[in-house]
Amino acid sequence: MTEQEKRDHIKANLGDKWWRMNNLYKIENEQGHLVQFKLRPAQELLFRCMWWLNIILKARQLGFSTAIDIYLLDEALFNKNLKCGIIAQDRTAAGEIFRTKIEIPFDNLPSWLKSTFPIESRRGGASGGYILFKHGSSIQVATSFRSGTVQRLHVSEHGKICAKYPEKAKEVRTGTLNAIHPGCIAFIESTAEGVGGDFYEMSINSLELTNAQVDLSQMDWKFHFFAWWQDPKYTAPVPATGLILSKTQAEYFASIEKAMHMTLTDGQKQWYVSKEREQKAEMKQEFPSTPLEAFLTSGRRVFDPIDTLNATGDCMVPLLVYDINPDTGDKTKSRKPDKLDKQGITSLENRLLVWELPDEEEEYVIGADVAEGLEHGDRSSFDVVNKKTGEQVAHWFGHLDTERFAKLLSHVGKLYNQAYIGPERNNHGHAVLNTLKNCYPVRLIYSEEYLDRIADEEKKQLGWLTTRHSKPILAEGMKSLFRNNISGIRWVGTINEMTTYVYDSKGAMNAQDGCFDDQVMSYMIAQEMRVRSPERIKEKPLERKQSTNSQDWMTK
Repeated sequence: MTEQEKRDHIKANLGDKWWRMNNLYKIENEQGHLVQFKLRPAQELLFRCMWWLNIILKARQLGFSTAIDIYLLDEALFNKNLKCGIIAQDRTAAGEIFRTKIEIPFDNLPSWLKSTFPIESRRGGASGGYILFKHGSSIQVATSFRSGTVQRLHVSEHGKICAKYPEKAKEVRTGTLNAIHPGCIAFIESTAEGVGGDFYEMSINSLELTNAQVDLSQMDWKFHFFAWWQDPKYTAPVPATGLILSKTQAEYFASIEKAMHMTLTDGQKQWYVSKEREQKAEMKQEFPSTPLEAFLTSGRRVFDPIDTLNATGDCMVPLLVYDINPDTGDKTKSRKPDKLDKQGITSLENRLLVWELPDEEEEYVIGADVAEGLEHGDRSSFDVVNKKTGEQVAHWFGHLDTERFAKLLSHVGKLYNQAYIGPERNNHGHAVLNTLKNCYPVRLIYSEEYLDRIADEEKKQLGWLTTRHSKPILAEGMKSLFRNNISGIRWVGTINEMTTYVYDSKGAMNAQDGCFDDQVMSYMIAQEMRVRSPERIKEKPLERKQSTNSQDWMTK
């Protein structure tokens, strides 16, 4: 085409944002050459599925930072009075992002087009920079934004910020994220940097919302995960002798396919095996196959990773999500976000997740882990399990004071056919049991026998006592269920805590620092209650009496 034809072609397509994204901007590639930017398949998928607020957990080198920054530059150019901001992990990264992802794409626009975006002021340097256009929009790269409102935001490599710069992560949470209002578009993207911290907590919370398929409001973060196997470049030629895998590798790939409901090619498996020899222990963090795998745990895991991966594939969307009143037991379906107040389900805490409604022919058991109930402390949790099948049919976790938690257990226990309840009696569990025994049949509360040395007689004490000696009993039972692919787990939050349940330096089992184990404990106790609950005697139907009209003398 002639220059005039090129100009006419561009003008004819300027109203199409996605055409602009794929045809208008130039960037530096890995070799430092100036090339045309085009969206990769994973990047296209992100923008097709994007929400107002987006949190992105990703494998390395998928190019999301570049794609999102081009998106923000395009927003600043083709809209009036928009403030666009990019937060980098440190000053060096801020300077590099501004130079390569803002200045180069802008400065290499066709000169006639660039002249249509007059600049009010511009500053760049080694620690970031900004461009303010005369039509009122701006784009800035810095390490934080505390004042004013941003309408378009990108927080780059937030996992690294949380891991390396905790104070800066706090600044992002209390400053920048508070400047986001309904209608803003934001992206937080990162590879994982271990468990704990803001990025981990935000990812897990939004993952749970996604897995429950609840309706999000404009102020809820939507979870996106992009694995290495979603990028076409991560494949390698298979040797002429064929793909050779160890037993562990074959089991791993099979569990990934089950967990993510997809099929890997031999070329993808070959690439992964070769790359893993290079990356070693860092492979799963840098190139995760599943969301939970991305967050590496420190310490030896209690449950085998392949077992938990296989169980992930059995997780299901809850049939119902209820708001339940602990005092009355009244239930209402969690509502959709209202268009006016913009409020949606920002967390699944304190909600009853239901996979199966009670069946009058079935028996159920409940395991409960008890916490103090403070808003920012540990959480309480309980699981309802079908006694016969071992499947998780309902689940609750959150913060409640001990008295109301006991009442909630009573209401749910009665709902599920007078379920047999096994509450933990450690610490605050005593307070729960004191209330529970007054509002629920004591015969349906688990009790343990102990020797009263003073009275020299056997006595019973309500509740399950979790100790260094009883934890292995629960864990071994759970391991057996995993090995036989009958874990019964349907809630991804339970699986998440199973992956971060580790042996500490003294050999004791606990949640890794920065994580929880309340959902692990309640589920394991529920499975133990299946074995320890007494058999219920079912009433036999009354036999029909023989007629007294019989002539037989014995009948008379």
